[in-house]
Amino acid sequence: MSEIPTTPCEDPTETIMAAVAHGMTGNPALGLSLLGGFIKDGPTTTVSMCAALASMVAVAAEKQNPNPKGTFCFLAFRDGVPAEVAALPPGPRFAAQFTAAWLNGQSQTAYALFNALVNQEREEDAANLAEGVHALYELAVDAAMSLRGGAR
Repeated sequence: MSEIPTTPCEDPTETIMAAVAHGMTGNPALGLSLLGGFIKDGPTTTVSMCAALASMVAVAAEKQNPNPKGTFCFLAFRDGVPAEVAALPPGPRFAAQFTAAWLNGQSQTAYALFNALVNQEREEDAANLAEGVHALYELAVDAAMSLRGGAR
C-alpha cells in the first residue's frame, strides 16, 4: 500500500484524492492544505476543485439511493435544531447549496452559487470561501467514509 502524498501532485485529481484520504485518516488540516493551491490559482481552479468534491458526495449519494425519486437536498441543523439552509452561515450554506445543485445535475446553478460567493468583493468573501471549501471538503470526506463503510 503506498503512502498518501503530502504535497500537491502533478495530476490535480490525485491531489484532491490525497486531500480526502488525509481527512479520512484523521489529518484534515493536511488535506485542506493540499487544496490551498487550487484557491491560490484562482476562481477557475477553485470551482473545479469544488465540483470534484461535490462529485465525491454524488457518488456516495447515488450508491445509497440508486433510484432516487425527486431531487437531492440537505437537512440543515443549527445547534441541534432543524433550520433552513438559508439560515446557515455563508460558507456552510454555500457547501450545501452547491452540492445539492451538483447532485441534481444543475451545474450552472452550482457555478452561479460559487460566483455569488466570491464575486461580492467584500472583506469577508475570502473567509466565506474558506469556510465553504472547508465545509465542502468535510462533506466529501464524510461521503468517502460512508463508501468505505465507516464514519468519522
